[in-house]
Amino acid sequence: RENLDKTGVTDMASIVKYMPLVQAPFSVYGGGTYIDSAGTSSYNIRGIDANRIGLDIDGVDIAEASISPYMPPSSMSKRGAGRDYIEPEMLNAVDIVSGTTDASTDGIGGRVSFKNKSPEDYLVDGKTIAGTAKAGYSSADEAWLGSVTGAIGSDKVKALVAYAHRDGHQVDGNSKTKAFKTDWDLDAALANFSWSVNDQHQLKFAVDTYRKEANTLGMDASAFIAFKTDTATQHQKIDRTTVSLEDIYKPESLSLFDRLATKAWYQESNNETRTIYDTGTYIRDFLNSYEQTSVGIKLDAHKDLSSQALKYGVIFDRKEYSSDRKEVRSNGKIPPFSGTYLTNSVLDRYAAYISDQFNFEPYGRTLSVTPSLRLEHQQYKPEESGSRIQDKDFTYFAPSLAIAYQFTPENYSYFKYARGARIPSPMEMGGSYETSNGASYLVMGNSNLNKETSDGFEIGLKNTAFDGIKVDVTAFYTAYSDFIDYQNVSVPGYFLVYRAENIADARIWGAELSSRIDLGHFIENADGFSLALVAGKTKGAAKNKEGTKTGLNSVQPEKGSLTFAYDDPNRKFGLGLTATAVGSRTASIDASSFQPDGESQNYKSVAGYTVFDLSAYWKINKFTKLNVALNNMFDKTYWNYASVGTLDAIDKAVMIDRAAEPGRNIVASIEFKY
Repeated sequence: RENLDKTGVTDMASIVKYMPLVQAPFSVYGGGTYIDSAGTSSYNIRGIDANRIGLDIDGVDIAEASISPYMPPSSMSKRGAGRDYIEPEMLNAVDIVSGTTDASTDGIGGRVSFKNKSPEDYLVDGKTIAGTAKAGYSSADEAWLGSVTGAIGSDKVKALVAYAHRDGHQVDGNSKTKAFKTDWDLDAALANFSWSVNDQHQLKFAVDTYRKEANTLGMDASAFIAFKTDTATQHQKIDRTTVSLEDIYKPESLSLFDRLATKAWYQESNNETRTIYDTGTYIRDFLNSYEQTSVGIKLDAHKDLSSQALKYGVIFDRKEYSSDRKEVRSNGKIPPFSGTYLTNSVLDRYAAYISDQFNFEPYGRTLSVTPSLRLEHQQYKPEESGSRIQDKDFTYFAPSLAIAYQFTPENYSYFKYARGARIPSPMEMGGSYETSNGASYLVMGNSNLNKETSDGFEIGLKNTAFDGIKVDVTAFYTAYSDFIDYQNVSVPGYFLVYRAENIADARIWGAELSSRIDLGHFIENADGFSLALVAGKTKGAAKNKEGTKTGLNSVQPEKGSLTFAYDDPNRKFGLGLTATAVGSRTASIDASSFQPDGESQNYKSVAGYTVFDLSAYWKINKFTKLNVALNNMFDKTYWNYASVGTLDAIDKAVMIDRAAEPGRNIVASIEFKY
């Protein structure tokens, strides 16, 4: 929480601003299709993005992104409805796992776990009542923040409520082309209740809600060629509600486990976009909505033995998917259209995992060996089965092994192998798009898809041999099989068809470095001064089923951040200057993703850049704290490869210019804490 405030985090993207191998791709207007709104779609971790990255809030999966269902389609990495259901003010921490996840969760590309605030975070040191009130401002989008958090409780019963409101406008990039005028506002609320029933049982109940609406005006032909006037408008509404109940059981003496956490939940997520534009001869009113509900229960057990740490668990959840697509044309020549772009469907998941850490001490050094295994079975059930879409079951085993050795007191090394899998989403299996009934072209899913798999290897070293210096080095290699994306296929009765297929295999490798130096250990009168460096580089390659070998466009350019900071020994105030350098990158032909014919010849080289940010905090008194972050101090004009790297540099030149990152901007907040 403290770092989120210090660095001026205001949204999903700025959470990972300084991480070397994590990016938050931003979809610009028209970057997927014209019916898609702008916004952060997901995360990219070590070159893997979109629905291949797991996202959850307190262990409950966030809804997958839907795919842009238009003709011709964009790559599946371009989303129709994204996964930005996050308000940072509700969070106490964010955990990011890079690469294939451990056995307790699924995934092949990594996982980001958001941890909501709880009353235990505030009721510390004997407090029975605590609270905060915060006001903030971000100049990049002229957004205002107001939030309050309150906690009350005793040893047995604790409760927390939190609320945040933001409203702002479009983010204008530091370029000639300004963003379309946008007004938006969001509200987020959290209620968290904890009851220690007795020494063995603790019950937790939580309700978490999020709602955001955005209105965009004056969209023109740079977003879509059919916008014949500069009057196109778009309205987007996003909401998510999660309700959960958890029981934590700690028996006095039981051979099966020392701790058992049982959690049940219900979650509903909705994403609706309405676009109205003038074609020059008639008005077209186009509505797309996407809904996903999730209900589930999971049990996680832990048992400590003399030289073992055993973890195991089971999970069941049911996800239901539906969509609406409605269109009205003012000329009346084409009757109003009502349908879906996703077959209503259910996905049932049954999973079990076990992980056992064995601890040894050969030659007086700590050695741990942790084998793990995950078994998962999923059943896909479309509402209407037929020749195109059918029921499908998937089963997989995912073993993993981690070995860690403390070969000196100051050097800790580890090796990990993990097998991962991702079941095709219902959108990939049951998506369907036709502009009107009986159209001669089709974008469709494929219920005969294979699961995507990964085999990941990682080796690392953590060194603290010198007082005041910490160094972590990690190298990794991951092989992926059966990546899914669209492919042009022949279907009787249709002129042009794009269908989801397992089109390619891929490999990604790279390394990252994290180090920190406390300068007070080496320089007299320098207590509180520090240097921190994080840096990473990734490479990738793909090969399609026909044997064509290419690079991998989802791999991001190298990145490093160096921070020179001072923190008052009493934490009364502090300053931090961060320089972030990113390399250049040019996309090319990519065998692992859909590319319209010839588009790869028009990709633009996205130049590297270096930007400087300054952050400061001041504890005015025991109740009041001021945080200020000055971003892009020298007003640099630059672009993020994750956002524009795979946009056609000729057809979408104006769109690319509009997607420039913001120039010099400030984020400030003042918080009152009791």
